[in-house]
Amino acid sequence: MTFFEFRTNMALLLAFASTAISGAVISAEPAGEPVMIEKPLWELGLGAGALVQPHYPSSSEYQVRGLGLPYVVYRGDILRIGDGQSARAVAAENSLYELSLSFDAAFDAESDGNELREGMPDLDFIFEIGPQMIFHLQKFEFSDTSRSEIQLALQARAAFSTDFGRVNHHGYVFEPMLRYRHYGLFHPQLEGTVSLKPLWATRDVHGYFFDVANEFGIAGREPYRASGGYFGTGLNFSGTWHINNKARMFVGIQTSFYQGAENIQSPLFEKKFNAGFAVGLVWSLIESKRTVMRI
Repeated sequence: MTFFEFRTNMALLLAFASTAISGAVISAEPAGEPVMIEKPLWELGLGAGALVQPHYPSSSEYQVRGLGLPYVVYRGDILRIGDGQSARAVAAENSLYELSLSFDAAFDAESDGNELREGMPDLDFIFEIGPQMIFHLQKFEFSDTSRSEIQLALQARAAFSTDFGRVNHHGYVFEPMLRYRHYGLFHPQLEGTVSLKPLWATRDVHGYFFDVANEFGIAGREPYRASGGYFGTGLNFSGTWHINNKARMFVGIQTSFYQGAENIQSPLFEKKFNAGFAVGLVWSLIESKRTVMRI
């Protein structure tokens, strides 16, 4: 889900905490043909991670989640899963842009463990699907042989929730993202990323988190109907350490700023700033003999 710290994309899990870049810039030019590397078509393995995050956007209460998952990477011409990005289906691409169908998801959260939401319905598992247009704006090469790129992604998705017994539609989100990714940051095996993501959403998305129906209104939690509009802005930092060609460690910091958000007046809204932290490890056990050229 694209709700900043509430979002938990376990394929990435994520961090980047540097304020300086090592190596002098040799060249900076409009994005041309990306650097392509021969990689297996698919990989299978195991992944494990831990996450500290707020119960929901703007919540002052946090939860710790830990899990182990199968690790899957698929680098097809159309369908692509993992490999530093969420799942997506590529419709068209060249050196300047990519048009694709993207997917994302977020964990559920129980209301009984949250003081403000006590007695209200739980927040179910959330998933999103929709088109995105990614523009490759700039690439850089550095004297230490590292390289980097700047991308702009325009993303629009439909949001759904599910308790795995039913599926409910909760409106739409629009999330432009400016992302800087550095390959070989400080060390050839370290990849760092920073992204800035403002978010706008329809009324039903805001209402899923901030509505208070009449039957759940109590003293200090009066009935409230949310409005659509600006949700907030996420500033995320991520890092990937390539331990070897089979294992990778991910660390991430996700920060969220809600100043000016549409529903600050909701009785469920608590804080104008949230932060979350995640760490994970994936180990590739088997891979295909067939290879493809990918960034």
